[in-house]
Amino acid sequence: MLKEFWIKNRGRIKPWYLVQKKPDDVIISASPEFLLRTICKELGISYLIASKVDPKTGLFNGENCEGEEKVLRFKKQFRNVQIDEFYSDSKTDTPLATLARKAFLVKGNKIITWKIV
Repeated sequence: MLKEFWIKNRGRIKPWYLVQKKPDDVIISASPEFLLRTICKELGISYLIASKVDPKTGLFNGENCEGEEKVLRFKKQFRNVQIDEFYSDSKTDTPLATLARKAFLVKGNKIITWKIV
């Protein structure tokens, strides 16, 4: 099912990201880790932080990786690392965006400088 999911949804990955992708990129998502692990491996992304969800039951094994939880997990895994560029399609990621040198909000195919107040 995962293979079929990514065959159907791989095209949703923005072409601009594929062009600028770097070996030290980190994907941080509230989506289940098991769902993203496959595409991260295919794209050569080594660092994935996501929600731990049992693929058989759909139950969370810990906190959902969203909002401040993303910050906590990033800092735990990458001590003293500065985020150079941060991209998200959701304002709920503001806590993580505030850690970045540059943050961008993605709206469709537009990339907008994130205005953090």
